[in-house]
Amino acid sequence: MSENLEDCAETLEASGEYRVLRRFSCPGRYCEDEATDLLRGVFLDVETTGTDTRTEKIIELAMVPFEYSPDGRVFAVEEAFVGLQDPGRPLPPFITALTGITDEELKGKSIDAAAVASFLTGTSLVIAHNADFDRPFFEKTFPGLEPLPWACSQREVPWGRLGVRGRKLEYIAYRSGVFFDGHRAEVDCQVGVHVLATDWLGDGRTALGSLLESARRVDARLWALGSPFETKDLLKARGYRWDGGRRVWYRDLPEPELEAERIWLAEAVYGEELRRRGRVRLKVTLVSARERYRGTALEPKDDFWVEPVGLFSSR
Repeated sequence: MSENLEDCAETLEASGEYRVLRRFSCPGRYCEDEATDLLRGVFLDVETTGTDTRTEKIIELAMVPFEYSPDGRVFAVEEAFVGLQDPGRPLPPFITALTGITDEELKGKSIDAAAVASFLTGTSLVIAHNADFDRPFFEKTFPGLEPLPWACSQREVPWGRLGVRGRKLEYIAYRSGVFFDGHRAEVDCQVGVHVLATDWLGDGRTALGSLLESARRVDARLWALGSPFETKDLLKARGYRWDGGRRVWYRDLPEPELEAERIWLAEAVYGEELRRRGRVRLKVTLVSARERYRGTALEPKDDFWVEPVGLFSSR
């Protein structure tokens, strides 16, 4: 029966009038080539009681390990780690509706931090589809673990250039030709690995290859200290993000772009203050994959001077 259905699907696709989606089934392996330089990646996803890391808690953690080559080919996909955790309070109804997880399923459950640490031993890169969300929750729940390099499959893959106009995992999966029942952590991780393993342009390069290029980059995090309130929309449009704990806007950008950013800040943000004081002191620190997506855990470090003319300088 399944062979007949596949014949039907192929006939529909060949007509050019239909696009057929197949239910996702996690392959055990994507690449059969011989390789000796393989690394261990882990795709991680959490389900939580809400979105605020200060007050909400993890209720499900999944980690799917896989082998990959430095150029981004995915080899074996290994057995997942999945754990449930009782948050100590009833779940909001919308969380149960979204994830299918119930209070009864979580009652008395906990995730062993030592088992999590052991599972991550030997991992070269942790990937999440929204690492800005997953990493802070993960590190709050499991403090004391040695920080690993993290990457984000949502932000660090140029999906638009790969012909994918949306960044939600369900939509990316649809564009790859599969559908799945989302919002449970394990299948989200497996699908995450799948879309990274895909050669989207047919040129032999995978989405993971693009992500690895980004993960290897060292950025500068620029903190726009004391920026006038009325410039917040300009900063947001420029790509700055709000750190609510420190009450400051910040942006990550490649080091070579710092000079252009200094000029933009002088013209668009600090013009009035420069006229009064002559120069403005901001802060900058370097960000690698070990620090990226830690958010407020990353401290401003070196002085960064904005002046009306001349080069910026670290003092």
